[in-house]
Amino acid sequence: MAVIREIPFKLMSEISRARLQQYAQASGDQNPIHLDDVVARKMGLPGVIAHGMLIAGMLGERGLEFFKEASGQTGFTSCFNARFRAMVFPEDRISIGGVVRSSTESEWVLELQAKNQKDEVTTSAVMTVKVSQSK
Repeated sequence: MAVIREIPFKLMSEISRARLQQYAQASGDQNPIHLDDVVARKMGLPGVIAHGMLIAGMLGERGLEFFKEASGQTGFTSCFNARFRAMVFPEDRISIGGVVRSSTESEWVLELQAKNQKDEVTTSAVMTVKVSQSK
């Protein structure tokens, strides 16, 4: 599929330990690898890692934000598929961007990537955004 339009990379909010705590509370995912360095190291990790679904949520947020900016319309996510490629750590700086793969009057298909400060892709997603019908 051809690239219809670029989605500029945007620096998202910081991945702080406080944010991981907040996400754990909100999501119910209290897995200690996301909260406790000692436990994470015992599990073979270099330390605490961010929740994958936190980063996936950030991809969806960026996709909907771009859709509204580019189309001038509101939309909703009708399909979302994420792939986790690399770990995200506290204090990582995540930027999200990508491409529009297709667009019609009723829906757009976006391919998004989350990259860390080393320009490594940590998470990717394909999402379909449908135009909200106003009544």
